[in-house]
Formats: sequence, structure tokens, C-alpha cells
Amino acid sequence: MARTVKRYALVGALSLGSLASLAGAQEFDWRRFEGTNIRFLMNNHPFTDFITPLVPEFEELTGINVTLESFPEDQFRQRRLLEASSGASSLDGYMIQPGQDGAQYLGAGWVRFVDDFVADSTLTNPELDMEDFFEGAISTFETEGGLYGLPLQIESSVLFYRTDLFEEAGLDGPPETMEELREYAEALNGPGMAGFAARGRGANATSQIVNFLYSFGGQWLNDDGTSALDSEASQEALAFYADLLRNYGPPGVVNMSWPEVTSIFAQNQAAMMFDANVFRSIIEDPAQTLDVVRENVAYAPLPEGPAGRVPAVLVWGLSVNHASQNPEASWYFIQWALSKENQLAALLEGVPAARPSAWENEEFQATAPESWIEASQLHYSIGHGDWNPPVVPVPEVRDAYGQAIVAALQGQEVGPALEQANREINAILERSNSAQ
Repeated sequence: MARTVKRYALVGALSLGSLASLAGAQEFDWRRFEGTNIRFLMNNHPFTDFITPLVPEFEELTGINVTLESFPEDQFRQRRLLEASSGASSLDGYMIQPGQDGAQYLGAGWVRFVDDFVADSTLTNPELDMEDFFEGAISTFETEGGLYGLPLQIESSVLFYRTDLFEEAGLDGPPETMEELREYAEALNGPGMAGFAARGRGANATSQIVNFLYSFGGQWLNDDGTSALDSEASQEALAFYADLLRNYGPPGVVNMSWPEVTSIFAQNQAAMMFDANVFRSIIEDPAQTLDVVRENVAYAPLPEGPAGRVPAVLVWGLSVNHASQNPEASWYFIQWALSKENQLAALLEGVPAARPSAWENEEFQATAPESWIEASQLHYSIGHGDWNPPVVPVPEVRDAYGQAIVAALQGQEVGPALEQANREINAILERSNSAQ
């Protein structure tokens, strides 16, 4: 397997800015594990690109030697699975996505809980400030067994909408409820202009409809671990989503994932779009988006459903490997990498940081629209961490649910489509549980 290994030695000196940021933590013994070697597996990700050049600063501060190995996502997941499952003690930590991998890694015991580190003032810098993580982010690492990592990034889907088209249609502000969303979509829909755009391509749509599932009172699973996707709330959520896109969405929605949805909105073919907030970078890019769209786009939270406003959040973070021989030094690296200073710097470089203090920074707030910041922060504070099904066979369950979504978008009855998906998912879960 091809790989890229990034190795950093003790070189250079701390910048003046880094020295200043560490001044308040001088009493904390950063040199306690001097001479230790640690190794982390990283996804090829904007955060990895951000933290890589800063590693020599950590090494200078601590005397700990760090090896970061980064891979494209599929290879990264395969390599991490191989090493974690084999109990490789040479692997000290890794990036992890709780909504994708949490059930598998927790169930197999491949993560090390860090509550004892957090409680030990000799191992945790007092400036780490565990309260300064969005609730929707830190909660994804909190389990009955304890805390198994810290979040480095959080994102969520929000409503993108056109203020000029809203004004022309006599609509006052973004929709606050699902029923208003339907009414607005109908009012805005017309020749060459879809009232609402969102994903419809099977499994790719599950990360979006889950926001509606939760807001209609549905869940992925029942208390006994079986699929809950045939519940009345789930049926209402899919019926609403499908009707919205069938009646007011763009043509060919069953073939659309995020590239198609963002393109339609960017090219002035949809008045509203629901998708990941990170796609603001596309919608505000003059090379990808028409001026009339860029100049009139605004952002709003997910409208409230019968169960309230319950957005899903996608979180990446860092965890210590269960078999690491250097868990304390690895924890040093995690808390340094996700410090307030580094989270702010990451946010300023486009990585959606998991700390409220970064988002409240005046320098950052001057770089982004107020409506986007407010909608994003609200979702981060109240978001549900299970944007994917909290099971081991995530792809298979998403595929089964995706088939029901496509069926509903094609006009089939929602009830039978979800009942079929439910049977398939329960069979998938039974096979998975038997194999463990």
C-alpha cells in the first residue's frame, strides 16, 4: 500500500506568538515525557495540513518526538483498523470520527478512555479548558465508559437561502418551522427555479435526512438495538422530505449528492438549499458561483419539526490507541494540538474548530457572514452526534435506508419502503452481531 510518512525532528525554535500563548502554562511540566517517541495515524484532511507544520513547536516544547503518518481516507481507515485490531503497541493515537467509527471501536475496546488523565493536574494543562468545546462536539466522545478523545472539528448542515428571491416573494426571513419550509418552497418554486434543493442519491442522502428524522421525533435504533426506521415519526420525516423534493425540488433529484446540489444553487437554479455548512466556501467563491447568488445568500438553522430543532453534527477528533505504550505522551500531543490557540488558528485557515472561543474571536467573525456563524454555532451547541447509524456496519445500513429514500422520491409509498428497509437493516445487524 502506498503511503506518505511525515516525520518531524526537534528543529527550530518557538515563534514569539507561541511563546506568548504558552506563558500562562509555564508551571505545567511539558517536559515530563522528554525523549518519548509517539506515532499517530492521520486522515488526509485540512486539519492534518494545518497541524503538520506546527509539530516542531510541540517537539521543542515537550522533547517528545512525533511521527504523523497520513493517508487518503479509505487507506487511512484500512490502516487504522488493521493496527488497532491487531493491538499494535507502536500506534499511539489516531484521528477518529465517532459518528462513523465509534460503535465499532468502542465495542471492540480499541480506544483508551482519558478521564483519569483529565482528572490529573500533572497530566492535563490547566489551560486546556474542557468547558470550551461545543456540547454537540464533546458529547460524541462521551460514553457510559468515559471520555475517549477530544473533538478537533465539527460541521453541520444548514439552510442556504436567497434573500433577494425571498423579498420578491414577500417572505419575511427564513422559515422557522417545517411547515413554513414547505410553504416557502412552494412560493419560490417556478420555471427554472426549484424552491428547495437537497440530496436524493440513496445512501448519500442519509446524512441530510437524518436532520429531519430527529426533528420529527425519529431515531436510528430502538432501545433493544433493532432498527427504528419504520416508526411513525420516521415515516412522517421521509414523507415530508420526499414530498418537498418531489414537488419543489430540481429534476433528477434521485441522482444528486452534494456536488450536484451545490452546483444547482450556485448557478441560480434553486432558491433554498440544505447541505453542509462547509460548502459556504463553494457558494461564496466567484469562480464557482454566479454573482447574483453570492451577493444574496444568507444562512439559517434547520427549521423546527414536531420534535423541535434537532440537527445532526459530524465530528472528527483525536483518540489514544488502547495498546499505546505511551498514552500519557499521546495525551500531551492531543491537548496541545487542540488547544485554544491552535483551534483558533485552524478556524482561521478554514477548519471548522470545535471550540466556541474560536468562533467568538473578533478576527474570525470578520471573515464570515453573521447568519452563517449564528446558524452553525446553534447547531454545534444542540446537535445530535449520530449523523450516521450508531452501528458497526454503517455503510450497509445507509445503503438500505438510502433505497427507501429513493423509493419515496420516486413516488412509492413511504410505509412499505421503510418496512422493507427495516427488515434488511435488522438482518444486517443480526449478521454483524453474530460475527463479533
